[in-house]
Formats: sequence, structure tokens, C-alpha cells
Amino acid sequence: MAATPGTPQWIELERAGMAALDEFMETFNSGSPLRWAQSLHYPHMRLGGLAVQIWNTPEDYARDNDVSRLREASGWGYTKWDRRKMIQADEDKIHMAVQFSRYTPAHEKIVAFESFYILTRMNGHWGTQFRSSYAGVIGGNTAF
Repeated sequence: MAATPGTPQWIELERAGMAALDEFMETFNSGSPLRWAQSLHYPHMRLGGLAVQIWNTPEDYARDNDVSRLREASGWGYTKWDRRKMIQADEDKIHMAVQFSRYTPAHEKIVAFESFYILTRMNGHWGTQFRSSYAGVIGGNTAF
């Protein structure tokens, strides 16, 4: 059953969801594709623009997502959350409306994107399993 806003269950699920999103962003910004991939749940799906992407393992995801491609394409240095809001949740799934911005290494904003993330709990661990983003695909099967 879905959690009710303001209840202890809602507050605990929101805390867990925010921690999972913190892990997502920290591992993405680390520059290690495998470390980022290991923070996600599988199969991992992304709707980027109109492209549907599916990765079945962390190794598949890491192979496609070397952030050096993002650096080369846009001058990217890091990404940070602008806002995150839990909009629905139950004991095994959380829906998050988010916005993130990409920055250069000199802290100049490149672009911001609104997105929708679905986090799931598998084996007691929360991770991102589905993302729908207005950020397209820069090339190949990248998730950015």
C-alpha cells in the first residue's frame, strides 16, 4: 500500500530515496562507469528523449557510459541536483520528480533537465531502476 504524505512511513521512504539519489549522483560524478553502474538496479531502463535504453547488468551499463564522452561532447565537469521531490512511494518502490544541472569544471552551468526516476528496493538496498529524462543521448547507447 502506498505511503501517505507526512506519516512516519513517508518520512522514512523519503529519507531512503534521497540517500539513493545521493549515491547515484556521487557515483556518477566519481568518473568511474563501473562504480556508477553498481549503484543502479537491473534491468536498468532509461527513456532519454524518445530513445528507450535497457541495460541488463552493471558491466553492460559501465561499457556504454564512460563519462569522458560527456566531457568531450559538452565540457562537462560535474552534475548536481537542483531539486528532488518524492511524489509516490511504498515499501519497495519510490517515484521521484527531479531536476539536475550539468556544470563545467569551472562551475559554469551548461544545462538543466527535469526528469522522473523510479527507485526500487532489491535485497534491502535502494537504487535507481528507471529514468525518464528530457536529456537526450549524446551518442551510442550512453545514458547522458
